[in-house]
Amino acid sequence: MPKGVKVERPLQIYFIMNYPQYGQFEHTLIIGEEGSEVHYIEGCTAPHYDTASVHSAVVEIFARKNSRVRYTSVQNWSKNVYNLNTKRAIVDAGAVMEWIGGTLGSGTTMLYPCSVLTGPGARADHLTIALAGEGQVKDGGAKVIHLAPDTHSNVISKSISQRGGVARYRGLVKIKKGARGSSVHVRCDGLILDGQSGSDTIPRMEIEENDVHVGHEATVGRISAEQLLYLRSRGISEEEATRLIIAGFIEPVIKALPLEYAVEINRLIEMEMEGL
Repeated sequence: MPKGVKVERPLQIYFIMNYPQYGQFEHTLIIGEEGSEVHYIEGCTAPHYDTASVHSAVVEIFARKNSRVRYTSVQNWSKNVYNLNTKRAIVDAGAVMEWIGGTLGSGTTMLYPCSVLTGPGARADHLTIALAGEGQVKDGGAKVIHLAPDTHSNVISKSISQRGGVARYRGLVKIKKGARGSSVHVRCDGLILDGQSGSDTIPRMEIEENDVHVGHEATVGRISAEQLLYLRSRGISEEEATRLIIAGFIEPVIKALPLEYAVEINRLIEMEMEGL
């Protein structure tokens, strides 16, 4: 993205694996030059086969001084796919890096986008949704490394586990010596829909500077019986009440997506919830 250029409409790409025992190796390179703005969206899907496939992605992003780069990924691989990714951004002074992700498919996912804040005033936002169903393990999270003063990061991770699925947040925050005035806020929320599913939070924080603000919140729980009772008392069926509660739970991430992608993720989640 050339210096000073701001693209108003998102750039979109779509990955599909339509052969059994397929290996897909993606390498995406995005360079946002000084003062530029770009939003890149990728969609991912694959039909289901009896044999395993693999998607192995490498994403490199360079957000130059005062640029803004948003990387959105909506992944709905079939459950025979191993989804293994390496994603990293170098964020210069005054630049903003935004990672927005929705992971609904695949049998096993390992995904930990990383932001390295190298210049004063750099910022990174990580917003993710993961849905783990029968036979699925979603091992995801975020890595943020603060190398310069007055850098800021915000991590919001939402996960839903059902039918024996396991959702796991695995995160790393580093604030190196000299990154004075920096701030970090990490929030991980897990929603478990039955007694067979699981949710884990594995955060790690390495703080080498005193003049910083660091916060971490984590919640794991079931859908509130009181919330269900309240909605049922208003004439709403239990199935629809559950959908409304889940929609409110994932709303912080959904509202960051373009409308058509937000509608699609909500529709996919509703399809996965059928029969609960």
